[in-house]
Amino acid sequence: EIEDMAPAAISWYCFTQEEKNDLEHSWSLVEAKKNHIACDIYEMIFNQCPEARRLFPKLKFVGSKPDRKNNEFAFQAMRFMQVIEGAVKALDHLTSLDVILDNLGRRHGKLEVNGKFRSYYWSVFLECSIYCLRHAFSKRMNDKEVDHVIILWRYLLRDVMKKIKAGTTADIAHRMHQMSIDDSRKYSLPAIQHKESNASSAGTDFDDIL
Repeated sequence: EIEDMAPAAISWYCFTQEEKNDLEHSWSLVEAKKNHIACDIYEMIFNQCPEARRLFPKLKFVGSKPDRKNNEFAFQAMRFMQVIEGAVKALDHLTSLDVILDNLGRRHGKLEVNGKFRSYYWSVFLECSIYCLRHAFSKRMNDKEVDHVIILWRYLLRDVMKKIKAGTTADIAHRMHQMSIDDSRKYSLPAIQHKESNASSAGTDFDDIL
């Protein structure tokens, strides 16, 4: 499960050079199929978590399955795969992704506040990604190699999800704080106006009351 953590407390897993090479090699074996893998991931997400469909009102479904020929479905899947690809391409400087992932998370904050996004979706996205990558790797690697690299991919994608979720959490906290301020102003203004009215009717200087 992906834990709630403050953005500053999240550090990337420290891959050795050999582990980086293994990740890059495994990716090179499936890169040509990345768009297909992305669609597999999204289809699995919708099968495992049908309520996630509310996040994508423009997607079309044929029965219980998403229409994979639909441009909106392909676009969303491709965007998600770009995040995965960006991580494996930045293994030597993963911290360079921090701002990008934080901003991505903050965009999800509005969805969660509006009741469309649930925090457990991150775990669903992670597990579906791992499953589909494992399936893709198994076509090009033996079982031992797959078992090895999938552990590394789990470390990488786990941290990607943590970074995004931290951005979401930060955005929600900001929105809640702003709503609290707005509510405070909304309920305090009439009281002040009432004081001012009473002060004027009593012939008292309003500045004296404050």
